[in-house]
Amino acid sequence: MPLAGKMQNKQKEIQFFDNFEANGYDVFNERGYNRLLAEFKKIVNPIPGEIVIDFGCGTGAFTNKLKKFGLDCTGIDISSKCIEYARKKNPGIKFEVQDIEKTNLRSNSADIVIFSGVLHHFSNFFSAVKEAHRVLRKGGRVFGYDPNKRNPIMWLYRDKKSPVHSTKGKTENERLLEAEEIYYVFKKEGFGHVVVRAVSDIGFKYVDSKIARLAIPLYNFTEYIADKTPFAKKYGSFLISKGEKL
Repeated sequence: MPLAGKMQNKQKEIQFFDNFEANGYDVFNERGYNRLLAEFKKIVNPIPGEIVIDFGCGTGAFTNKLKKFGLDCTGIDISSKCIEYARKKNPGIKFEVQDIEKTNLRSNSADIVIFSGVLHHFSNFFSAVKEAHRVLRKGGRVFGYDPNKRNPIMWLYRDKKSPVHSTKGKTENERLLEAEEIYYVFKKEGFGHVVVRAVSDIGFKYVDSKIARLAIPLYNFTEYIADKTPFAKKYGSFLISKGEKL
């Protein structure tokens, strides 16, 4: 269950992501993005013209790829530098500097809210999920993706309890998530038809650690193989989450 009482150090988040302004924060390879988009299409069933708010959009890499569904997209992020880059890179999309725990978006105004790999940046993400619920219309859907704590490679590389974990390329707020936690918070904040499941074959093209970067081809191949096995259903590298405002 979430850690109660501990708040996100927002300044640390801003400082970290401001550093990516020059080249953009775009870590997945094309195959990885395609897998995420396939999951999005499958469980959210987006309809052209629907209003989508991308919470934690960074420099807009995933937001931009949502255009293929004909959606009316807005990206929001706490980093002004990331938003500045996103606006330059994606002129046809609206981007705003906002805190996803407390936005100025109108209630019942969106059809879909996306948590773009952002829930794991909170020790307690109740407020962010509650805000998504407020912003969504009745029947609106929420979709998210976050690293899975049960995945052995993710745990070894990113969990603080791992003897070989790396702090390179992450903020002090980050942690790995378990499916049960996401499910609990979504249900607690009023979402129904909640689905949280693990998937693999989400490959990377960049990680901040130079040593880990050398292993990316092997990691991506392992991801591809793992996705063909029953292993991925529980131990896949990412958790895909979905809920509906009833």
